[in-house]
Amino acid sequence: MVEKLKDYFKKSFSNGPKAKIILGAVVIAIVSTATVMSMRKTLTISIDGKEETFVTYKGTVKDVLQDNSIELSEKDKVQPSLESRVSEKETIKIKKAIPVEVVSNDKTITLQTAEDTVRDMLKAESDTLKEQGVEFNGDVDEVLPNLEAEIQNDLKVQLVKVETKEVVENQTINFDTIVEKNPDLDSSVQKVKTEGTNGQKQITYQVVYKDGVEVSRDVKSTKTLVEPQNKVVLKGTGQVYASRGAGDIKYRKKISCIATAYSGHGTTATGRKPVRNSGGLSTIAVDPSVIPLGSKVYIEGYGYAIAADTGSAIKGNKIDLYLNSSSECSSWGRRPVSVFVVAYPGEW
Repeated sequence: MVEKLKDYFKKSFSNGPKAKIILGAVVIAIVSTATVMSMRKTLTISIDGKEETFVTYKGTVKDVLQDNSIELSEKDKVQPSLESRVSEKETIKIKKAIPVEVVSNDKTITLQTAEDTVRDMLKAESDTLKEQGVEFNGDVDEVLPNLEAEIQNDLKVQLVKVETKEVVENQTINFDTIVEKNPDLDSSVQKVKTEGTNGQKQITYQVVYKDGVEVSRDVKSTKTLVEPQNKVVLKGTGQVYASRGAGDIKYRKKISCIATAYSGHGTTATGRKPVRNSGGLSTIAVDPSVIPLGSKVYIEGYGYAIAADTGSAIKGNKIDLYLNSSSECSSWGRRPVSVFVVAYPGEW
């Protein structure tokens, strides 16, 4: 174009000095205009999604923003970068940083961020958080809302430090009490055969802490250090009377009676001769409906006897003990006694 203009002016004007000056000025003006026109660009600036289109002659993103009085904070994001050169119909995207509260244990830290998600923000601000004494492990620690939550105004992020530790404790193993039944002891008798001793075990727990507070505890392993020794108790299941003179007496039935005494009879209701044998079997009279005739009994203070006699006055829980003399009978008198049926007829 410039060459065509030169030819045109050569044909239209003389080659004098004045013509040459005019020609030079025209050429410079044309070149300058072409240069300026080549610098002119139509751009779009998008700030947090709000777009505005304008014309600029600036060359870099930084110059364009300064020319339009757009100020950036340290955490704002710009695409393309500030040093990038701009071209026709290009869009400059700006995302302004907003404040986000991060709470960790007893600390609250306000961060300025232009990141898209909580995960991106924590990664970008990890150094700042560390300076404040907050370290976050995304594989272990908890975060509310979740890591993929979008950054938005008035967002509060709660970080929970999660730690898992092994805790070893020794615990007592309580001994058990074993009851052994013993028919040779009265049912009222219970006595210790062997004293018990506690054992000890070692338990390894897996303990989870959140912000230093224990929230769960699971048993990982258990090891017995000392076995417990059980306590053994003998429990009587029989009916055994511990007499003052005859030792332990097993009995079938205990009957509370009123005892009187008699002497001088020749024969009993069963045909036996009544006897008083303090070291063996004496003779007593009974009510057969209460103590069957032929039963072997023991009376405290009298001894063993056989129920071999009856009497018209012996009814119900009454017995009459045979003694060798009337003076012995008087001395015995009338007294309450316990009669222990040792064996019924046919059992001895």
